[in-house]
Amino acid sequence: MSAASSTTKAATATVSGGNILSMLAAMGPFRRRGEQLLAECGISKVAANGWYSLPAYVSALEAIERTFGPNTLFMVGKQIPNHIQLPPGLDTFEAVFGSFGPAFDLNHRGVGPAGGIVCTPTGDRAGKIVAGTPYPCDFDRGVIQGFFNTLLSTRVELVHDASTCKSRGDAHCLHLVTCGR
Repeated sequence: MSAASSTTKAATATVSGGNILSMLAAMGPFRRRGEQLLAECGISKVAANGWYSLPAYVSALEAIERTFGPNTLFMVGKQIPNHIQLPPGLDTFEAVFGSFGPAFDLNHRGVGPAGGIVCTPTGDRAGKIVAGTPYPCDFDRGVIQGFFNTLLSTRVELVHDASTCKSRGDAHCLHLVTCGR
């Protein structure tokens, strides 16, 4: 079991259908294989307004990582803001930077406040994000990049600090974010 799986707070935790639909959208021509992986984990007939087992979804994402690699998982994460409910007013770096915890809360149930996400500004248009979500770190990286790409039409410099990583069994990953002007 990966660190991501072990951090899922409860077997009853759920995730919105929009989250899962982002995975299927990112799969492109391999969507049917994504649907098969979800079905193998107990998720089928996904609807945007439905709620599904978070541990099962995390298992499906881990299977995607094993089958297709970390880049596919990153691309799945980048699709998230296109398919989930988001807080209003996400039109500045500061607003987007501070939205990860509230967005997590809107799209998950039974996990705990902000999904273990802590965002700390470190300068003008820069900060660090500690991601203690139940998701694999390449998925989290994609979500962060996807939020800035989609909501601000900008790319951020995103550095995954290797000193702590969920893929090695740590409780969280640390991401350093810098956005140019």
